[in-house]
Amino acid sequence: MELYTKMEEFLADKKALDSYRSIKAKNQKALEIIVDGHSYVNLSSNDYLGLAQDMSIVHEFYESTDFKNIRLSSSGSPLLTGAHDSYEKANSAIQNLFGRSALFFNSGFAANSGVISALSDADTLIIADKLAHASMIDGLTGAKGKYLRFAHNDYDHLERLIKSNLDKYDNILVVTEAVFSMDGDRADIKKLCELKKQYSNVYLYVDEAHSFSVFAQNGAGLCASLGLADEIDFILVTFGKGLGSQGACLVANQTAVNYLINTTRSLIFSTALSPLSFEHNAFMIEYMQKRNDLRERLYKISEYIHQTIKDCSLENLSQSQIIPVLTYSNENALKACSLFREKGFYAMPIRHPTVPQNKARLRLSLSAALSDDEVCALADAIKDCKEKCR
Repeated sequence: MELYTKMEEFLADKKALDSYRSIKAKNQKALEIIVDGHSYVNLSSNDYLGLAQDMSIVHEFYESTDFKNIRLSSSGSPLLTGAHDSYEKANSAIQNLFGRSALFFNSGFAANSGVISALSDADTLIIADKLAHASMIDGLTGAKGKYLRFAHNDYDHLERLIKSNLDKYDNILVVTEAVFSMDGDRADIKKLCELKKQYSNVYLYVDEAHSFSVFAQNGAGLCASLGLADEIDFILVTFGKGLGSQGACLVANQTAVNYLINTTRSLIFSTALSPLSFEHNAFMIEYMQKRNDLRERLYKISEYIHQTIKDCSLENLSQSQIIPVLTYSNENALKACSLFREKGFYAMPIRHPTVPQNKARLRLSLSAALSDDEVCALADAIKDCKEKCR
C-alpha cells in the first residue's frame, strides 16, 4: 500500500474509534484557558501548585536574576559546551534538597527512556509496573537486557518474579511511578523498600514526575514524605509539572551519575536546556520548598473532589490530585468532555490506546489555584456527568 494512503486509512480508523488526536494552539492566562474563542477553567494542566501560571513568581524570578544577560541557548551537549554556570546552580539546588547527585535532561521522557535503557545489560533484569509511563516502556524496549512486567501495584506478583529470577541475574531493577499519571494512584513505596532490604541484589527506580513539589513538607516528593528517599537508588523528578519550569533530572549516587554520563544516549547526543532554563530551575526548586501553604491547599481541594466521587458512587482509582472520572467508552469520554465545557471546565478525554480498552476517562488535574467557587462548580459538573455520560 502506498505510504500516504496507509496513513490516511490509519487516521480514518482513529476517527471511527473516537481516538483521533490533534494539536491546537491555546491561549492561557492564570487558570483560564481560551480555546476556539471560549474561556474555560483549565483542568488538564499539570501545574499542580499553580506556580507556572502565577506571574508574580515570574516577576520575582526576573528581579532576582540578570536575565537579560543570560543566554537563551546552551548551544551544545552538556558533555561539550552545554553546561553553563546556571547548570551548576540547578545542580546545587537539587543536591541541597536530596543530599545526592543529579543528572539533568531535557524532559522526563528523555530521562526515563535513556536511563532505563542505559541501566540494562545481560546481567541486569528490569521488572516494571504494568502501568509504568510510556517513557519507561520505551526505555525497556530499547534496552539490551531482559525485562518483565508485574501486575499493577501487585507486590506479591513482583516478589514472585524476583524470587524466580534471583539466581539468574546479578542485579534486579524494579521500576515504577510514585503517583501514576493516568489513575492518580500511588505505588507502595514502603513495600518496595522492604523487598529491597529482603533481597540484596534488588535496586529501585521511582519516577516522581507527578509527586515532586506536591508531597513532603519541602516538596521533595512521595518517597521523601515517607522518609524513604534515601532508600531509592534512582529518583526521577521533572520540572515541567508541579515545579512550573522545564526539564528533568535523575537523583542518584555519584557513581551512578558518572556511569550514566558515559552511557545515556538521550543525554550524550542532546543539546542541553538553555542557561536561562537552568537558572529558572534553580530558582523554582528553592521557591517551591517554601510554599507548603499551596500543598495544603491542594490536599484540601483533592479531598473534596475525592469525596464527591465517592458520594456519586463512581469508581475512584486515585490517591492524589490526579482524579480520573471514568466513562469507560471513548464515546462517553467525548460526551463528558463536551458537558464539562458547557459547565466552563476544560478537561480532556483520555482514551484507548493511552489507557486500556474500556477505561476511557476525563483526567482531572487539580490545582491549588482553583477558587472555592470553582471547586464547588467542579463537584456539580461531576454529579451531572454521572447522570448524562454513562
